[in-house]
This record gives sequence, structure tokens and C-alpha cells, in this order.
Amino acid sequence: MFKRPRLSAAKRLVNAPSLVALLFITAACDAPSDTPDVELPVEVPAEVPETVTETPVTRMSMPAVWNTSALPVAPASVGIAGELGSTIAVSYADGGLQLFNFEAEILTSKGDLNVDQVGDGRFLMLSGTPVSIFPGIDRDGTLQAYIHGGELQEPIAYGFQVDQSGPAAGLCTAPPQGDIDGVMRLGYWTEDEPTLLQSGRIVQVNDSLVFLADEPVEADQPIEACLLEDLGATVFSAPVTSAVALDRNGKRHRLTLNSFGRVEYLKDTGELEPVRIRDGISVSMPANPVGMAGTGDARGGGYPGGLLVVAGEAEPGDYRVVLIDPSDVTLAPLGVPAAVID
Repeated sequence: MFKRPRLSAAKRLVNAPSLVALLFITAACDAPSDTPDVELPVEVPAEVPETVTETPVTRMSMPAVWNTSALPVAPASVGIAGELGSTIAVSYADGGLQLFNFEAEILTSKGDLNVDQVGDGRFLMLSGTPVSIFPGIDRDGTLQAYIHGGELQEPIAYGFQVDQSGPAAGLCTAPPQGDIDGVMRLGYWTEDEPTLLQSGRIVQVNDSLVFLADEPVEADQPIEACLLEDLGATVFSAPVTSAVALDRNGKRHRLTLNSFGRVEYLKDTGELEPVRIRDGISVSMPANPVGMAGTGDARGGGYPGGLLVVAGEAEPGDYRVVLIDPSDVTLAPLGVPAAVID
């Protein structure tokens, strides 16, 4: 279903401290310019691809190559900020948030930020300061931006006001396609309207973050995950729980994680093909995964084909984030996923 949304600015931030004060650092360069008040056409189709519930034999696989040390508590979600930032964000079941690098090393201590889930982020200049910013949802269902950079020792929560019809239930993000997209694109749905995808963009206006909303698009079934595309969005229903887009060499590779713990590759035809995660000598796919994130443009950690991460329970009471190398797919000739036969 294709609809042509209309851009509209959400309310300005109310009683929110400036980004400059939060980052505790003097700007090293000019801040981004204000976003003009314009209306642009953006296509936002909603598609709910059929999911696979059986376990067919697959020839597509990726190796698990590394993992974090044992996490302090059960993870709830995971996000990635690729590019120069190369940062992994993990939200915990108790509301905590912690950052790791692409070597699976701890960057920050676990902060108590009342986080419910976190989405993929971006590394960028914000108010003249290099930061990683991860959109997410707090345990009250409010959309937040979690920021780390400058002289901050731990991530902080920074609210941007969005007209939500009930608590947010899930979100997906994407890099901006142009200057008009500002900081990043954002899509989310709410508990009260689980079939309605709200999408728009987060932009910086002076020292504030402002959400510009598109018209919502109705899905056929309750949304469980989504991907923001160049010309719209793809939404997923149960049993899919997470969706990732790995962009490499002009080709987009879409992967999903379902409630059965299986990773699958979304073909252009809409079919889902299982992907086997090959265990390493001391690294294995979590038996009970809870979240997946990824990037096709990994410049840190020695992952030339990008990075896929899965958070979950490796063994009873042992929680970790597993780092997976998707090069067999993203670096395959002509963008065609490689078939790995054991």
C-alpha cells in the first residue's frame, strides 16, 4: 500500500536542557544549520511479508566470531551505530544501558536510564561535538534519544517531544538520505495502535532535537519490527521480532530474527530463507536470542563486510552479545549471497 505523507513539525522541546549543556564540551565546529519548513513527498509503503515457521535445510550461513564477556543481567535489546563510531548499545531488562565497541570491549558502565529498548544509532557531529546517538523507548513508553560523546562518561537520556497516541511499543531507525532528513529517520508504533506505523525524521534546530512527522501508514497485522527503506518502509508481523538491513556495495541485505531464535534472509521476492550461524571454537549463537542489530559499513573491529550482533542467553543465566561476520553475504560477488556448504 502506497501513501504520500505530509511533513509536519512536532512541538518544540519543553523544559529540556540544551544539547550543548548536556555534552559538557565546547563546540569544535559550526553546528548544523536549521532545517527549513518545507513539504516534501515521501513514499511509505507498508508490507507484511509472509514468515516461515518450518525449519528447511539452508545453504546460507555466517560465522559467529566473537562475543562480549558475561553481561550483568538479561539483555532486552541491542543496537549498532556504525561508521566511525562503531558502537554497540545494549539495553537491559532492569532498565540499564551500556555501550561496547566492535571488539566487544566495555566502553561505559551500565547506567540506570529506565530504558525499555534501543534502536540502531548514528555517529555524527551534534552541536559541534562528535557523539553516538541511539533512539530508544523508556519503560514508560516515551521515545528518547540516548547520547554518548564529548566528556560524558556514560550515556544520557535526552527527550524529544512526539505526539504519541499511547506508549510506544517498538521502533526502527535509518540514516538520513539527505540534508532534509537531519539527524536520522525514525519509525515507531504504539501499544494503542499496533498496526499503525508512524514515521518521520529527527532534526536539530539550534540546540534542540525536533521530530518531523510523516502521515502514518496502516499495516495488515500488528507490527513487531520494521525497516525504513529508500522509498518507504517494510513492516513485519509475528513471529519476526527483529529486522536488520545491511547496506554494502549498493546492495541492501535484509535479515530477520524470529521468536523461534532463527535468523532468516529476506529475498527480493518476499520469501524468507534460513541463515545458519556457524559456531566458533569458543563462540556460539545464543540459545535464546532477544534482539538483533547490524551494519553493512563497519569501519572498526576488523569486519570488512559489516557486522551482525545478537543478544541473548547463551546458557542458563549466562547472557552475552555475539558478534557475527556477514561477509559471506555482503561481500559475495555481484551482491548475491554466497552458498556455504559444509
